[in-house]
Amino acid sequence: MFRFDWLWRLVVVLASIAVVGGALAGCSEEEQAGPDGVPLPSDFPVTQVPLIDGHVLSASGTRADGWEVTVQGPANGGNQLEAATKKLTDAGYVESHRSTEGGQSVAVLSAAKGGSTYWVQVGASPQAAGGGSSVFYLVNVE
Repeated sequence: MFRFDWLWRLVVVLASIAVVGGALAGCSEEEQAGPDGVPLPSDFPVTQVPLIDGHVLSASGTRADGWEVTVQGPANGGNQLEAATKKLTDAGYVESHRSTEGGQSVAVLSAAKGGSTYWVQVGASPQAAGGGSSVFYLVNVE
């Protein structure tokens, strides 16, 4: 069953977007993690959970505990939350919930893939250093 401890994780992820994004904003291009950013965890389901194109600012977690990934999309790429949601729905995910509070938006999607159910919470916050182009993902698998 989908775990609703995601609200606390959401708060932590939004705070880390602001901190990591702020730290990277002060770095020159050469000091950043490179065009692909930090590596995803070795067991992250890259084929089951498509991410937006961009720099991976942070990535952590395991299959047992879930994964947290923050991606900085292109600044001129439009609404990156909508781009992330569309990429997931194009891959067979169904959106079950969307909320916006204080400018922070979160969509919850799920899909059955390979005998497992993947739950993805994808969100954006204008308070992040990258504004709406920073997208965070919280991924759980059942």
